[in-house]
Amino acid sequence: MIGISLFLFFAFMAQIPAETSAKAPPQTHPPDKSAYFAFVDRDYIFTIEIVKPGVPLLNFVSMTDQDARLQAKNVRFTLENRKVTAKTFAVEAGGQSQAIPVMALSVHPRSSFGVRVNGEFDNAREVLGATIRFGSEDLKLAPLSNFDFEVLVSKVNQINLGSPDFSEDWRVLRLQKMGERSPVRRQ
Repeated sequence: MIGISLFLFFAFMAQIPAETSAKAPPQTHPPDKSAYFAFVDRDYIFTIEIVKPGVPLLNFVSMTDQDARLQAKNVRFTLENRKVTAKTFAVEAGGQSQAIPVMALSVHPRSSFGVRVNGEFDNAREVLGATIRFGSEDLKLAPLSNFDFEVLVSKVNQINLGSPDFSEDWRVLRLQKMGERSPVRRQ
């Protein structure tokens, strides 16, 4: 009798559909809109964070041995209904109360720096995309969640810019390439 009861119990349980929501893998696709973007490769790391409505910050880390120049007009954002090009960068000058607007930044070898990006961003809290034209390439930054952005920033802050070989930093910090590089399209 017990054997038949167990058989009927297991036969009945096999007929009940499995709960799919508990077994579904977590969503891993990037957000459609975000306040956080990053480009990471073995030469450069660029991050953009919208710190308050309409106020993006741009940070970079250069792991190269050569100088480069970044013009504000080459930092572009995709908002809901339009594309916006940065007008200037705002550089904090220590104890002064006003940031100094500049049209371009020098990206020095083995350095890092951060600036506010000025432009007509309205009160955007999130954007659909961010691209930086750097030299002869467009760097498309990847959108991130707040958590993923904070994890990346924590890792980037541990990079030793005095290191003769950054591959050890990449291995220890488990950095991964992020974003896309493409040649600038001539019009």
